[in-house]
Amino acid sequence: MIVSTTTLRDSSGGPQISAARIAFGIFLIVLAIYVVSSPGRIDIIDGQARFDVAYNWLHSGQPLLTDPWIKPRMAVPGRHKLPYSYYGAPASVLPMPLMAIGALYDKDMGVGASQFLFSLTSPILGATICTVLFLFYIELGVEVRHAFAWALVSAFATMIWPLSNSTFDNAQHAFFAILSVFLGFVSSRHNSKALAIAGGLSAAVLVLYQEYFLIIIPALAMSTIRWTATTSPAEEPSPSSSSLLSSLISNLRTYARRVGNLLRAAVNGPGEERASCVRFVLWSLTAVTVGLTLCFWFNDLRFGSLFRDGKLQFRSRRGFPMFGNPVAGLATLILSPGKSIFLYSPTLVIAVIGMRRLFREQQALALGLCSASIALVLFISCISFAGGDWCWGPRYLVPLLPLWALAFPFALNRFRWKRLVPVIVGISFAVQLMAVSVENQRFFFQRGFNDFFWVEDPWVYFKDSALLARAGETISLKNGAPVTAEFFNSIPAPNWYTYTILGPNPNTPRRMAPVWMTHFKIFYLPKPWPLWMSTTDPGSRPINLQAWLCALIGMVAISLTVLYPLYKGSPTRQLAKYSGVEQKAAV
Repeated sequence: MIVSTTTLRDSSGGPQISAARIAFGIFLIVLAIYVVSSPGRIDIIDGQARFDVAYNWLHSGQPLLTDPWIKPRMAVPGRHKLPYSYYGAPASVLPMPLMAIGALYDKDMGVGASQFLFSLTSPILGATICTVLFLFYIELGVEVRHAFAWALVSAFATMIWPLSNSTFDNAQHAFFAILSVFLGFVSSRHNSKALAIAGGLSAAVLVLYQEYFLIIIPALAMSTIRWTATTSPAEEPSPSSSSLLSSLISNLRTYARRVGNLLRAAVNGPGEERASCVRFVLWSLTAVTVGLTLCFWFNDLRFGSLFRDGKLQFRSRRGFPMFGNPVAGLATLILSPGKSIFLYSPTLVIAVIGMRRLFREQQALALGLCSASIALVLFISCISFAGGDWCWGPRYLVPLLPLWALAFPFALNRFRWKRLVPVIVGISFAVQLMAVSVENQRFFFQRGFNDFFWVEDPWVYFKDSALLARAGETISLKNGAPVTAEFFNSIPAPNWYTYTILGPNPNTPRRMAPVWMTHFKIFYLPKPWPLWMSTTDPGSRPINLQAWLCALIGMVAISLTVLYPLYKGSPTRQLAKYSGVEQKAAV
């Protein structure tokens, strides 16, 4: 890989350190913490459906949804009237290697080991997000210790952590989004068409997850563009603008001129402008053509039609609309106490402050990130289930978090109250720690919500907040499960610990859900698997608890050994060379 040639050198002339080595150390320590704090089970019915499709595809060669408890709720009839899921393929394909390993240990234990390992797909990709961010920071010229620190902030002080600990696939979206932008950016640094195509392939996976990611493809592809003196006029938007609107208009005019200059220069002759356009087209064309081609193939495999994916059929059968109140949706995602992205990831404030400097230093990249954010937020605001429930926080916005994390290091020189930075990071870390402490569905059952409560009241998150309720829920863990809690989970198989939660009988009014849930320990035990699994019968556990804990401790020890040179010598280690290109620390 290209990153293997990156070296970090002590400014006093000390020994060089491989950036790949530090990235590997970051991956190991983040992965160990993500795994040990994960639920170790399928935590949502969406994940159970994806697991069943993966299991059938792996063992019988067909992506069917045959689970006897999930099929009546979520299956859509397709070819030959067989039951299929309406979810995209990647969330079922990526866990297959882990599930194949789990199948070696299942045997008399059902599919517990396979389900446990399936639940680790997002932790692995979530840890890789932080590795990519570290390498991206280095590419942006960030001093290595700052890059290391901000990569850990993104790992543990944003919603990337709790969503990486879920069988929802949003952290997987975030991984492919940041990887595609990283590859596009590196392609612009090295004028590499191959890297541009690789970035497009990463973005194509996003389209396979959800077709609506097509709306942000052109914005993400801007990472391949490299502004030059020809395409970046010296004049800046007038600082004397008296209003936000006039400033915005001035900025848009400036960037429109730059795009026009880029295109004219590309037409006039060879050079960086034409190379940028070629990379942009290769990235975008690869993402769209590969993504849509595989989408059409998967649709035809299941439903015998290129354009039918089962989503509309499922929604019409369940009786809820695709689109809702966009004003309520936008206010929910930005302002509400129940779903505001700024409350669930307070460090986003630091990113917003740093984005202005990132705009000044990496204009095409920053413009692409902001454009993608606006497009995705506006689209999600228009759908009726903007909150993505049942879940923790505004999960549909998680793919944007690693993109905005790129602006973290650029905030310090602009932040007048620098002492607030550790306070904001500490608060955000506490929010994420609470997120992984308690079963998320407890909040919804405790309030007796119906399955599609967000259709009944689009302003519900201005009245109820899982975030505000979580402090009390976390404190209540010290009381343990109530005496009425006879079973671990609500499924018919009482000793099956890795299966998703099922709600009350459909004939039971949801107002009785708070009483119903008192019969199940899962709502009152800590969410991380080492804690709840220690309360179960050792003979019925899906894995060897002690062996896994020892392996994770070993992983942490290896990561500390790998990262140890980072703490030796001068604290001003910085990037010395990247494939022969001299760099200076930007921060």
